[in-house]
Amino acid sequence: MKIGILGGSFDPIHMGHLYMAIQAHEAAELDEVWLIPAGHSPNKEEAGMTDAVHRLRMCEITAKPYDWLLVNSLEIDSCERSYTYRTLEKLAQQFPEHQLYFIMGGDSLDYFEDWKKPERIAELCKILVIPRDAFTLSNLNKKVEQLKKLFPCEISLIPCSRYPLSSTEIRKSLFWNHPKADDFPPGVLEYIREYKLYQH
Repeated sequence: MKIGILGGSFDPIHMGHLYMAIQAHEAAELDEVWLIPAGHSPNKEEAGMTDAVHRLRMCEITAKPYDWLLVNSLEIDSCERSYTYRTLEKLAQQFPEHQLYFIMGGDSLDYFEDWKKPERIAELCKILVIPRDAFTLSNLNKKVEQLKKLFPCEISLIPCSRYPLSSTEIRKSLFWNHPKADDFPPGVLEYIREYKLYQH
């Protein structure tokens, strides 16, 4: 099967994440997309992150209406720091019969060569890029060509419009108690309110 991997802190998961999953699923004709919430993130201050139990549950609520969208707790269950290459190595070992596709935003592609072992990531999977923010298809195509000169990689750009939403903006709207229901997958905002998340 063709499996898309969409990782992130999902703190909280929002419609921008779901949009990425849907666009990748349709454009690359993926059989499934797996949401993988970060466990011990190397890029974020862990103490400031919402408890993994809540982030995992919000992903499960998001995935429920879609038979092709699943949640994998591999990173949360691991004691190791959550590097993408490690996660992909584990998935490739567990599911050698699947072709893995790693889904990322255009903003992440812009500094992909600075990730931990990007060449290993490219070796383990095909990469699907969703345009984000100021990164146009022209800019992204130039970046892909630069990366191909550094190491072998198969990178496809998904031709879709940009979804102007970020987790930082979402958390601010929750903190000030004026979230927009349309910014969240069905059931997620209700869950956030039930457990009084992001109201520090």
